[in-house]
Amino acid sequence: MHAHGFGQRYDLPLPLWLWLTGAGATLVLTFVALALFARRRDFGRSFLASIDLLQRPLLRRVAHPLAAVLRTIGVLLFVLTLATGFVGHQDPYANLIVTMVWVLWWVGMAFFCALVGDVWDVVNPLPVLYRAVVRVLGTRESIGWTYPARLGAWPAVLLFFAFAWAELLWQDKDVPRALAGALLGYAVIGWCAMLLFGVDAWRRHGDAFAMVFRVLGRFAPLEVRSATATQPARLGLRLYGAGLLRDEPVPNSVAAFVLLMLATVTFDGFHETPLMDRIGTAAQASRPVAEALFTLASATGLDETQWLNTAILVLFPIAFVLIFRATGAWMLRLAGGPSTPGTAGADINAMVWSLVPIAVAYHLAHYASLLITTGQFIVPLASDPFGWGWNLFGTRGRGVDLGILSPAVYWYTAVILIVVGHVLAVIVAHIEAARRFASHRAVLLGQLPMLVLMVAYTSLSLWIMAQPIVG
Repeated sequence: MHAHGFGQRYDLPLPLWLWLTGAGATLVLTFVALALFARRRDFGRSFLASIDLLQRPLLRRVAHPLAAVLRTIGVLLFVLTLATGFVGHQDPYANLIVTMVWVLWWVGMAFFCALVGDVWDVVNPLPVLYRAVVRVLGTRESIGWTYPARLGAWPAVLLFFAFAWAELLWQDKDVPRALAGALLGYAVIGWCAMLLFGVDAWRRHGDAFAMVFRVLGRFAPLEVRSATATQPARLGLRLYGAGLLRDEPVPNSVAAFVLLMLATVTFDGFHETPLMDRIGTAAQASRPVAEALFTLASATGLDETQWLNTAILVLFPIAFVLIFRATGAWMLRLAGGPSTPGTAGADINAMVWSLVPIAVAYHLAHYASLLITTGQFIVPLASDPFGWGWNLFGTRGRGVDLGILSPAVYWYTAVILIVVGHVLAVIVAHIEAARRFASHRAVLLGQLPMLVLMVAYTSLSLWIMAQPIVG
């Protein structure tokens, strides 16, 4: 996949109108079925049931040593990845860091957190290393500053946007030493924040990756939560999507973060389409725009195309937020007002969790081929992570089969994932609305705007997938 250094994508094997019609009809039928058979306000209560696995004696005995082993592996892989980037061969195909960061970690960890559970909460090496240093030095964990509540999760929003820009538009993202420098820079930011506010505050509000994997982990059947100063560790078993229906307030910053996740992965697909190519051509043909881009490029290290793509990348999450807020306002208008006086913002923000199944599905569909094809590079790289000619496990010469996934299998699987994700989103939205609004009529009328939004996004997703790759 060009946006991630290397990989490929395929064209749809059937006409686009067929996919759009079928997907839209599936969502509408799901909505109708819920309207007919899910009329009670307590619908979905059994959906929220969970089993506390730590109450099982065997699992309770195994959990702590297993977590310690996983943390150790996480630290070792982090150190190895940094080392290969800084001192290894600078060919991205011969150096572990590029495949490790962009494929196994970003794509693979996201898949695992969404489909199994938020294991990143356990293996995240930054707090593990920080706390190890604190123990060795015998000092306090932080200097005791209180994290400003008004900041919410906005630091994580900004850092995740910076990461998305680097993933999609940074020209040096596949240069091992530059990537290692960026990784170390993020770690230093995190460690400084932990020193000021404490580990738990940083992970909850500022660590973009802890937050993105936590959001994806809400969809997963395993609830994985490390112990904090205020909460015990938890390992629970639940149905897919049940974690999205916790009865807790959703701050504006958290809602913005979820929408940013959806916007950036959508931009990832859109900026490789012929339409984006035509937008670039039109921008260069416009004298004022071309002059502005030239001025920016002359004053910075970015070229005109990067500046144009950056501007559009900024517009994507802004558009997603505005559309979501407008949909929410429409929802409240049709429902006859907020669930209780003064809760309009809370009612709208609560619906953002219904978009997580869509984000999960599109992430799976968009990156599956990258993980399956490019992920194979890890086999030879395991034997020679630095690119120095080693053959530790006898796999250095192992070839990579980029045709391992047939086009038909890939596309049918991707489309099924997107449609299933949107169906689950309709169900989650319905359950959330039923918990908030008093009457069945208010629930149904209020969900019509969300249905329109989800059908529109399904169509957009499939349209993007159907476009030939450009660039």
